[in-house]
This record gives sequence, C-alpha cells and structure tokens, in this order.
Amino acid sequence: MATLESARLFPAERSAPTTTPLSILDATVVRFAPTGAIWIFDAPNFDRSGLLDHLRSSLIATLSSFPQWSGQLQWAPVGEGNHTNRFNRPILTYGHDSDPGVEWTVIEHPIRTNAIAPTAKERASSTAGSRHGTWMGDAFDESLFVSPNQLALSNLHDYASRPGVQVQITLLDGGYAVGVKVAHCLADAQTLMIFMHLWSTKSQESFGDEHESSPMGEPIFNPQLLDSCAGGDIDGSSCDQALSCTARSLPLHRYSWWDIADEGYPKACIPTTENSKPPGDQLEHLQVSPSEPAPWLSWDFSRPASYAQLHFTGEELAHIKTLALADPDSRADISRLDALLAYLWTFITRSRGYEEYSKQVYLDLTIGARARVSPALPDSFVGSPLLITHVGAPGSSVCRETLGKKASQIRQTMQRFTPEAMGAILHDAAFEVSPQRLWQAFMGTEHTIVTSWLRLRLHDVNFMRGSQLRYAHAIMPKLDGCAQIMDSGIGDGGMDIALYLDKEAMEKLIWDKCWNEEL
Repeated sequence: MATLESARLFPAERSAPTTTPLSILDATVVRFAPTGAIWIFDAPNFDRSGLLDHLRSSLIATLSSFPQWSGQLQWAPVGEGNHTNRFNRPILTYGHDSDPGVEWTVIEHPIRTNAIAPTAKERASSTAGSRHGTWMGDAFDESLFVSPNQLALSNLHDYASRPGVQVQITLLDGGYAVGVKVAHCLADAQTLMIFMHLWSTKSQESFGDEHESSPMGEPIFNPQLLDSCAGGDIDGSSCDQALSCTARSLPLHRYSWWDIADEGYPKACIPTTENSKPPGDQLEHLQVSPSEPAPWLSWDFSRPASYAQLHFTGEELAHIKTLALADPDSRADISRLDALLAYLWTFITRSRGYEEYSKQVYLDLTIGARARVSPALPDSFVGSPLLITHVGAPGSSVCRETLGKKASQIRQTMQRFTPEAMGAILHDAAFEVSPQRLWQAFMGTEHTIVTSWLRLRLHDVNFMRGSQLRYAHAIMPKLDGCAQIMDSGIGDGGMDIALYLDKEAMEKLIWDKCWNEEL
C-alpha cells in the first residue's frame, strides 16, 4: 500500500471570514464516532489519472456548497451572551487563511475489488446457515479505506489545524474506493448523503456523463434554524423547570460519562471525559442535571464482536409486517421498519440467552429532528439534528411477547416526539453544563443501538460512467450491540442490516438458527 497524494482542499473561491455556532443538538453528539461511509467500485481498465483529476475538481466544486466544511471546527469562547457561548459549544470558523481544509488522500492498494466484498446480489443470495441472505463481513477492514488521522475535537480538546472532514481515494486492482469521514457534529447520515449525491453529480458532469440533478437538493447550513424551535428562552439565565420536566419525562437515557468511579468504567475513556468537564473552580459552582448509572458491567470490551450483513427481501418484510398486524393488540399504523425492528430485537435478545432474564433490555433508536420540530426543517438541512430514544422491557418479555406488541411499542414511542416535546428537549439541552456529559444510548448485552439510513439512496452514488458499485459500507464501531439499516442494494424493495454483535451471540443468531422458522 502506497500513498500517492496528500493535500488539503478548499472551495475554488473562499467565502468572507465567518463564524457560525453549531446547533444545540450538534453539541450533544461531538463525542460520537465520526459519520462516514465507504463505496467500493468495480471499474475495469479505468484511467486512474483522469479519475483522480475529475474526483478532485468535482470535490472542490462541491465544497462551494459546503464552504464551512473546509473551516476550523472548535469550541466557542465561553462567556456572557447567548446559549452558544456556554461551555463546550462547537463553532465553525471559515474563510480564513488558517482554515485546515478538507483532508484529501490518495492511496494505492494492490488488492482486487472482488477480494474485498461480494456484490450486493451475491451477499443477498448467501444463506450462511439461515434462510435469510447473510454475509459474514469480519474480513472487511474498513481502516484500509479511510484516513487514520484524527479529526478536530475527536478527543473533545484538540482541534488546531485538524480537519472536520476527510476523503480518501483508494486505487484498487480493477476498481477504486471512496471513503469519507466527517466529525459527527457536522453531519448525520442524511447530511453525509446530501454531500455525496452532490459530489457524485458534479463528478458525472465533469466527465460529460448523462446524469440527474442531485436527488437530495442543495444543502442548507443554518444551525440556528433548529435552535429557534426550542421552547422558552434558551438565552436566559436559568432553565424553565416545566420544560425540563417535559423533556426528562420522555424515553431518553441519561447515562453520565462523568461517573468514572462506577464499576466497569473503561479507563481508556477517562482522558476524553476529563476534557468534557469545565475547569474545577467553575464546576464547583455549577449544578449538573440528573443522570442514571450506566450499566458498564454489561459491556465487556475484551470480548470480540462480529460483523454481518443481513438481507430481507421486500416480500419478507411484507410478511413480517402482516404477522405483526395480525396480533389483536397491534396498532394499525405500524410500518415495515417497526415490524422489522421488533423482529430483530427479539432474535438478538434470544441469541444473548435472555429467555429467562428479568432485568430490562433496550432497543435504542436514533431519530431525526428535521420533521419533528415546528416549523419543520427542510430535508436538505445539514448538521446532526438527531437524538436517541428507546423502548425497554425485561429480557424474558422481549423473547416471548408478540411481534405486534413490540412493533406497536416502537411506533408509540416514536410518536411521543411531537414539536412540543422537541421544543422542550432543545430547551433542556441548551442549559446542560456540558452537552457531552450525557449519553442517550449504550452498547453491550443489554442494549442494541439502531440507526436508519433508509431513503438516503446509499447505492445510487456513482462518479463516472463505466464504474459499478460493488459494496457500500456505513462506517460503524465494531462493538457489541450496533445495527444500521439501509435500503436493499439489489432493488428488490427490501432492506439490508449491518449488524455488530458479540461473536458468540452472532454465531447463535446465524448458525444456531435463532431466527423463528415460523416467520
């Protein structure tokens, strides 16, 4: 493997010097792993030099619509003013000569594309011991296709000269790969895909290929549009207790990263945790909001996790939904996704051996805020406007309850996040002493985190005529209890699930046929 090029890229024309505070919700996800994805393309006999020239020039053109991404992500100065000047609130400064730019790297790796991953059709048709198409992806090494360098604020402290966005092009035998990583406070999955569709459209333009306009529209970068949906006075001196009570009554975990004395707390996380605290002399005079003990003992970092991609056809999804709706206790408005999540949660819980487990287990669900606030934000609003809710029940109940009941619980939970509820959540979060103190989710054997990339057209990204997408991979931490759902890569109306699970539990799920054969 050899590095052919390393540079920092900027828009063709710099904007005037600008400072933009990020949103209330952006501040809560600074500690999250970066948002990113990798696209592997088959492209026999492609012109490497021509491809790189077009990719670079079209990326520069795309940055004209994302000028903030070439700027410096950093903390806002703390002082009197409004809610954006409180401790550990992120801002972007751009249009300066000192901007770090977008990291651009070109790597050459002598591996054939067909040795990296099967095609979408091959992955979907694999049975691997289950009646569902299953591909065991443990051999896929995502680190080959993305930059190893640290992004700005990745440790909640260092940012100077560090980029907020990294792009790596990997030239392969018979094709190429495009890997992108973005600091999570700059982009959720939807924002990433707005960027990728715009870039791929501009690349096709530069090649002179026929193309459609970007399917997700031109980006709208205005974080204060989200903050303006908060209830009450978020710039005041104190939090509105009624709004806080509303926010804290919602199904949102409040696990504190600051409780480092808890049994099982990972020592490796302590330095970043310390960076999330105000100076000691200030902290003594601050009142932190309530939190709950995190179940660290349920998350064994020493145990290996496996990665698998599970394929469900459109017919299978329709059948699962029909089974859920047949339950007399089922809501009539459950979706295919609700039913699939209930189905998945059931069998993950069984694979963990929790048929007789009396303690609570949780399905943690990432939900977007764009359509939930009032006024609703455009689909092309960029940033990371998300939060993580949950449904919970004793492990034994999850294993035994009907599919319809669990799917209905998921639907009912989602519907609690009304514009009024979102306004209260934003108000409460605006007054947090440190937005990175609380985690609304968890991993390990009692939790499963699910994030949906549905309707983002992940498989429609392409940069030139003659290249064929082989594999699209959402970058996720390979840790027990993480799942990502996307539309099928073969256009059968189905869904693919990227699942990361304790190795032993994964083997039970796949090889011991934990799937209910009646379904």
